[in-house]
Amino acid sequence: MPSPSRLIFACLSLGSVFLLARAALGHGFGATELAVLTVWVVFSTLGVFFPWLQMYVPALCQLPTGRSELALTFDDGPHPESTRRVLALLAPTRHRATFFVLGDKVRRHPELAREIRDAGHTLGIHGDVHDRLHSFRSPARVAREIARARSSVEAACGVRPSWFRPPLGHTSPLTALGLSRCDVTVVGWSARGYDGLPGREPSAIAARVAADLEDGAIVLLHDAAERDDFEPPGVRALPEILALLDARGLTSVGLSAVATR
Repeated sequence: MPSPSRLIFACLSLGSVFLLARAALGHGFGATELAVLTVWVVFSTLGVFFPWLQMYVPALCQLPTGRSELALTFDDGPHPESTRRVLALLAPTRHRATFFVLGDKVRRHPELAREIRDAGHTLGIHGDVHDRLHSFRSPARVAREIARARSSVEAACGVRPSWFRPPLGHTSPLTALGLSRCDVTVVGWSARGYDGLPGREPSAIAARVAADLEDGAIVLLHDAAERDDFEPPGVRALPEILALLDARGLTSVGLSAVATR
């Protein structure tokens, strides 16, 4: 069943088309018509930025509850130093994560894809490059870049990822058309540390995540910077986040483990 946001978007779109057609036939364009179009523009823009609205693309933003499980996820890697720090922090624990990797970085560091796989974590894709205009790209380009990233991971470690998080999490009708050609599940989030920018204190990252660290959450963190020019502060916040999981009796699982149930 379509999400409520998608139904509202469809109604607003039909209404806007009707009003524009009516104006073209000479019935005028006044304050009411302008208001409807303004609401349509604002609402459709929100759908691009917030995947949990599921306006254009169905997205997994939360796991089933009742098992005291959540999913730690990491974007923008792999990176030889920061990704290995994350893997080392996770290694002695029961927690497993999902790494949304970039195809370009996997081609540069194929051994890291194997290390992620061998540690029992899930590999997803975050695009072939971190394209900030991804939601504006043609459907053919969307499908092509997902296919290239997926092939890069498969060549590196024999795993064919079925999970996809769009760059910045942005989606659009163009994205939806491109994804219809790919056999992937789009993944959003329900909690995030906002650690994709430098200068944040690890304690602030942990505190922000802690507010939404609950059964069924999907947590967005970063194991590498978009341009590999700094270490995401979420890496240093991870020990505190793992301690919070243990204190709350929660276990992080890879998305592949959830899919096989």
